[in-house]
Amino acid sequence: MKWWQFRRRDADLERELQSDLELEEEEQREAGLPPERARYSARRAFGNATLIREQTREAWGWTPFERLWQDIRYALRQLQRSPGFAITTILILALGIGAVTAVFSLIDTALLKMLPVHDPEQLVELRAVNPAFDVNDAFSYPAFKSFENRTQVLAGALAFRRLADVDVEMDGRSELAQGQLVSGNYFSVLGVRAILGRTILPIDEMAPGQNPVAVIGYDYWRTRFALDPGIIGRHVLLNNAPFMIIGVTGPEFYGVQPGEKVGISIPLTMVAAVNPGWAAAGSPADALKAPFRNWLHVMGRLQPGVSREQATYRLAPVFARSMREAADGLAGLPIDSPAVRQAFLHFRLQLAPGSQGLASLRRQFSRPLWIVMGVVGLLLLITCANVANLLLARSHARERELAVRLALGAGKSRLIRQLLTESLVLGLTGGAIGVGLAYWGSRSLLALMARGRNPVSLTVHPDLTLLAFALGVSLLNAMVFGIMPAFRAADVNPSHGLTQGTHTNAAATTRYRWGRSLVVLQVAISLVLVIGAGLLARTLANLRNFYPGFNRDNVLLFSVNPPMLGYNDVVPLYERLLDRLRAIPGVRSASLSVHEPLSTNVSTTSVRVQGPSSQQGEDLAPVNIEPVGPDYFATMETPLLRGREFSSTDRNGTPKVAIVNETTARHYFGDADPIGRSVSIPGFVGDTSWIVIVGEVRDIKVHDLREPATPMLYLPLFQLPEGGATFEMRTAIGPAQVETAVLAAVSNIDSRLPVYAVKTLDTQLDDALVQERLVASLSALFGLLALLLTCVGLYGLMSYTVHRRTGEIGIRMALGAERGRIVRMILRETLLLIACGLLIGLPMAVLASRLIASQLFGLKPGDPITFSAACLGMAAVALAASYWPARRAASVDPMRALRTE
Repeated sequence: MKWWQFRRRDADLERELQSDLELEEEEQREAGLPPERARYSARRAFGNATLIREQTREAWGWTPFERLWQDIRYALRQLQRSPGFAITTILILALGIGAVTAVFSLIDTALLKMLPVHDPEQLVELRAVNPAFDVNDAFSYPAFKSFENRTQVLAGALAFRRLADVDVEMDGRSELAQGQLVSGNYFSVLGVRAILGRTILPIDEMAPGQNPVAVIGYDYWRTRFALDPGIIGRHVLLNNAPFMIIGVTGPEFYGVQPGEKVGISIPLTMVAAVNPGWAAAGSPADALKAPFRNWLHVMGRLQPGVSREQATYRLAPVFARSMREAADGLAGLPIDSPAVRQAFLHFRLQLAPGSQGLASLRRQFSRPLWIVMGVVGLLLLITCANVANLLLARSHARERELAVRLALGAGKSRLIRQLLTESLVLGLTGGAIGVGLAYWGSRSLLALMARGRNPVSLTVHPDLTLLAFALGVSLLNAMVFGIMPAFRAADVNPSHGLTQGTHTNAAATTRYRWGRSLVVLQVAISLVLVIGAGLLARTLANLRNFYPGFNRDNVLLFSVNPPMLGYNDVVPLYERLLDRLRAIPGVRSASLSVHEPLSTNVSTTSVRVQGPSSQQGEDLAPVNIEPVGPDYFATMETPLLRGREFSSTDRNGTPKVAIVNETTARHYFGDADPIGRSVSIPGFVGDTSWIVIVGEVRDIKVHDLREPATPMLYLPLFQLPEGGATFEMRTAIGPAQVETAVLAAVSNIDSRLPVYAVKTLDTQLDDALVQERLVASLSALFGLLALLLTCVGLYGLMSYTVHRRTGEIGIRMALGAERGRIVRMILRETLLLIACGLLIGLPMAVLASRLIASQLFGLKPGDPITFSAACLGMAAVALAASYWPARRAASVDPMRALRTE
């Protein structure tokens, strides 16, 4: 039966009952009875009309819904009578539910949500695993082609490579965009279609350099081309190479790397057009031919009925053959050695689920986000305890009402159901407001994640998953905070409840004990959150104040990539730029490097040492290679320990030189002086010639501030004139004051040269701490919120205590107790609750701090300063929250209190 038929059926039943009663009354009158007796006799013969009506409704099956609706209306009326209680409770619930929903929305978007492609659960990500190294998710182009041909196992295989910054020029206007190189079947394997034009096809990948076509993403089409439908067939320059736009993908597709939105896609075989130096076309290291050039991410779609385990088993021989070909391909090259060949041969194939895209974002933010989720889970427990305490206090005020209902025949189960319905109304209302707060909060969280060396670009939209989660949390909260107060409130004694006065009874005493227990629980959980927030905040401060090997103050950075515009020899351009930058007023010194400080893109290779060293063997431990310009260490204010810096005379045609850091010198030469010793790095650029060490500098953090010092080998950038560079300028004034002059200087030299990543070195270090800042900021926010909720709960309990003990306080004051003594009595009870909470919370905090030990830096999990400060802070804030109830207790009028009693 439909809901809109209820009222009509009910009216029909009422008319039918009235008609039957009238017929019975008419029969009684025809039998000779007077009208009054006939009416009375008819009602007795007919029976209880109300009971018949209820039984009929029960037969129809809508009675439970009717009773629920009655309970909901009654709950709304009760809450309307107590607007202060209702608003306070709903706001507390909205904060707790909103916080946990906001964090879940971020986890769902970043870690759980599947790719917006056709049947994403059939996708797998191919990885190469070597126990001696980390997981390698890159393959060579020949290896990809061998996987692509295994149609018995894979319904299709795709490959792609990210192009971080592509210079896109059209109609004389140039700007940078995020791009990628894709295989011809990239879009078809994913099941992604173009909403305009067509996508890249296998035929576009057939001949290297012969199909300069491009597909753009919807967001890039909207921001750069204003959704112009005439964009199809238009020509653009990508890194100074002509391409034709052939299609636009839909707004829901952003690529297979969550957190990164692809602006433009081109065929893999056009790699030499956009990056000729790196592609090395025609050389033994040709990116499209060399089997040892691992540069492609590979994903596949499993054939129906084929599991990942079966696919791994069947593809293993193909992978092993490609690794043998890679090892054999090293023959005759400077980088060839038994150790390098063995490294290839020891790799094993692994197929990981690909439904959520590549795992880089999950590896970066998985642990921080789950830590934050644990924090908001504890906050939600405090919210439940706080609301439960408010309901317990409210049940005391409703004791007379509940006693009357029991005296009139209502069962305890009926009262419990009514009280749970009120909790349900509160929970759902708080959850509805919490969803709105979560949407706003999740956008703020995304703004935090968008900062960093690799900015994360995500979009959170309310969907069924998010709404279902919020509904589930709201219902669970309603049951958790409502069930105990409901049972306690229904356990009222009608005789006591109907008695006037403020004296206590067993039920009130039990409610008071439960309230104290809930406050102790809140204090314990709040202590855990406050200590965790303190440890993470101090970790962030330690990292911010940590000396990374250079002076972070007053340094401006910017990057350029001249090869994008076709520059073959960048040294003259870089020299002109350095001269112009050093002439800017306020610039003390300037230099450049291939990678910006604390970059994740540092090159790594092995080093050979000429003559005896502390580490024997042909292939030694790997080192990081960083080409830098003249006066780089003076500009960065990195101490030079021995020897000299690079100068402008260290260029092509001069003896090759290098500078090592402390770790490299100690690893290869022990306590001996490394100056004048020679090393070779054939794996870097294929050059086996010897390089003379001319200097030693202090260790500099390379990738991460947390990492131990790593071996570094610095080379003169002017002896390796390839690719883009990052310029570093140390200023005598604020870096922002010279930024305009710097951009003007670059534009005067070449107006087409794109300048990107303009920021201070201080900002660069902050960007390297995006995870720590996210966790510390949210932990501090939720810790303060937990502290606030605990204070509200303690204030409510102490206010209820004062109200409950008004008579006792009046007697004490009538007998001569001073106001200060009354205040101390209430505060003493508060201190007892706080002490119990701290004793319970400290072991919990010790355990929690050990769980986040990997996130800490510069302090131990059980840091005594943080623990002591948190305990003292909790006690101080809690005492402040209970001071006003204590003052109110001291202002009780003894005569009025005794008269009321």
